[in-house]
Amino acid sequence: MNKRERVVVLFLAATFLVGAGLNLYRRQDLRRRQASSPLVIENPADSASSSSAPVNLNTARQYELEALPGIGPVIAKRIIQFREQHGGFTSVGQLRQVSGIGPKRFAAIENLVVIAQESAAARKPLSTGQQR
Repeated sequence: MNKRERVVVLFLAATFLVGAGLNLYRRQDLRRRQASSPLVIENPADSASSSSAPVNLNTARQYELEALPGIGPVIAKRIIQFREQHGGFTSVGQLRQVSGIGPKRFAAIENLVVIAQESAAARKPLSTGQQR
């Protein structure tokens, strides 16, 4: 290698090391800030997926449906639309009528969902002055 090539290789190596050092510093700084922050933000989908309780198709929110395997935002919205259009699910098998839920996807979530109707008291709006 001639002198010019050595200078270029040295410059590239120094640039790489500086970049790697900055990257390491940024990661450590981010960890330090997260560790010292009193604010903890929990993703609702994380807590829904970690719970072992089955998802009620008639009351589940979109993020709860998205926590099911193979269910993303689009299919979760379709499930909610189906529920609203048909007045709720009467059986788990009705999921097959939702566009995008085929035999494989249905088999993956069949045991993770339930059908439970809301009680009349839960659906009844509170009048002013009433408390639950």
